[in-house]
Amino acid sequence: MISTDNLCVIIPVHTPELSEDDILSLQACYNQLKQYICFLVFPEGMNVDKYLGIHKKLSLVPVDPSWLSSVEDYNKMKIDISFYEIFRQYTFMLTYELDAYIFNSSFETITSSPFDYIGAPFFEGYTEASADADFKNGGNSGFSIRNIQSCIKVLHSMKKYYPHWQFYKYILSHFPKFRYHLNRITKGKYDILINGHVGFYYLKTHTNEDVFWSQMVPILFPAFKVANSIQALKFSFEINPEKLLELNNGHLPIGCHAWPKNKFFWKKYIDLN
Repeated sequence: MISTDNLCVIIPVHTPELSEDDILSLQACYNQLKQYICFLVFPEGMNVDKYLGIHKKLSLVPVDPSWLSSVEDYNKMKIDISFYEIFRQYTFMLTYELDAYIFNSSFETITSSPFDYIGAPFFEGYTEASADADFKNGGNSGFSIRNIQSCIKVLHSMKKYYPHWQFYKYILSHFPKFRYHLNRITKGKYDILINGHVGFYYLKTHTNEDVFWSQMVPILFPAFKVANSIQALKFSFEINPEKLLELNNGHLPIGCHAWPKNKFFWKKYIDLN
């Protein structure tokens, strides 16, 4: 069960300046989540006065500037065990990027089934999904909740897959028939090795960390539970909000992500004046 005692809110930022949309998002965070511990994660040395002027209850967590120097580095931070260790006294982490917006904090509506990760449902095509696209496993992390202890456990265990990845890199990539049969035997585990996504963890290649957590990790670690699309749409919308609103019987989710990219839809629910 999610409570004020076991959930922390993580607000990652990289610049001392806030746009008007950032201000709206942070104000909503303060209004709905001020009873929770809210951590502002920012590059060490950056001035954060403007953030504190909006959300006076922020707890400050300065980090190595390299963690937030680019989108790629930010994604790397979210699969770095030392990042999760900072917050290990909590059970759950809510990531609240400043293109998110929260409408309420009724987290009890999404706790009917246990999960280690929940985010706005993915669709086939991801950000380019058509209005009639089917759901795809996984969910966006911009407004998401994950189980911190489960994430730490996974990251501790990732090292055991390094030999598998090396096996793929130097052998399986040259023997497609063997690779095909091995993937069938392992019930899909080698899919994520074959498509190269595990290289995101071991090398400097780029993959969004939400793909890592919500699509790759459950294959390697079946005990890591990702909320299904129907459960997730009660929590958050991102792509195809019209369709998700209909599927949710006209009810808004707890929050949403990337709302500034779809202001025509969200202006009915977010005061943009």
